[in-house]
Amino acid sequence: MSEKRDLWVPAVLFLGGAGLLVWHILLGEEGNLVAGVVGAVCGLVGALFCLPLRIRHGQGRVLTFGAGWALIMAAFVPGQSGGPVLSLLPWFVAGLALIAPIRTAPVQTRGVMLAGAGVLAIGAALAALGVLPKPTTWLFIAGAFFMAAQVWNSRPRPEKPPPPGPRVCVYGGTFDPFHRGHRALAEAALRVNDRLLVVVAGSAPHKFLDEEGGVPDQTPFHHRVAMTRLGVEGLPRTEVLELEGRRSGPSYTVDTLDVLVRSHPAGTRFRLLLGADMFSDFATWKDWDHILECATLLVARRPGTELETPPELEERGAAVLGLEAPLVDVSGTEIRAALSRGDAPGSELSPAIQGYIRDHGLYLPVREEEEV
Repeated sequence: MSEKRDLWVPAVLFLGGAGLLVWHILLGEEGNLVAGVVGAVCGLVGALFCLPLRIRHGQGRVLTFGAGWALIMAAFVPGQSGGPVLSLLPWFVAGLALIAPIRTAPVQTRGVMLAGAGVLAIGAALAALGVLPKPTTWLFIAGAFFMAAQVWNSRPRPEKPPPPGPRVCVYGGTFDPFHRGHRALAEAALRVNDRLLVVVAGSAPHKFLDEEGGVPDQTPFHHRVAMTRLGVEGLPRTEVLELEGRRSGPSYTVDTLDVLVRSHPAGTRFRLLLGADMFSDFATWKDWDHILECATLLVARRPGTELETPPELEERGAAVLGLEAPLVDVSGTEIRAALSRGDAPGSELSPAIQGYIRDHGLYLPVREEEEV
């Protein structure tokens, strides 16, 4: 709400207090001039405190308005024979529920306050019947209102979920080397996401174990990162991450997602990009159920085809999205084998990546030393 529109708040308080004073002056002897003057002063003070230049937060204006208006109306409480103090006290008690609301309270405390509201309501009924002094009727009512309002203010409230954040796609791979198939998937993912994080794997456990369980030679991590950066050149909203290269041992997707979730604002919607072959084996991944808690699966598929969800994911009710991406029949293993034979890579690799491979002597055939 703008400051100009907020000016009605102090205006209502000021006019209410001034009108109350005029009301008591016109009543003559029947009027309570002290209560009228007190009401006018409260209206003036409330108006000053509600000015937008003094209290900039809407909640502060609302509380001040409520408390000021309650005090202005004090002189209208029945039973003026109790005097101005007893006339003002009920409205002051009721105004406390607006000035100092209790936001949270244990269940036991809320139960005690609710019982207190019931007792005070019974007291108000007895005072109205003449069993208790009649001037205390509105004091009991105000006390019951205060207790009931605090029980309502302190009621348990469900936590509001964070507002939906950006859609961040996580695309992991060894990228040894980064070829046009990888590029096609990245371009398809950007069409349905706000950002793309390309994560270069350190040592992917599902790819680098040989028949004896060892880790064979692979292209050094820094070379694969450099080729990936060259491969995503020109793609908007794309970042290449090296975080898996800083960890020793196999690189597990669940660990990477944990780091990303902690380092991004609440509400960020992560999507893990997978190929159809990886998706079929997803239930064999480490802590795959925790991965589903961190990210939605985004599975690349041929245009016009349906995804076949593994039984484990169907039982879990996992959120799986399909990504229509062009089928590019390119294999990193075949590219490496061709390069090691000295064959030209062709269009599978961009000119920049071909130049990088040539300049750094990657994927060259291993020559055995000649016997002397």
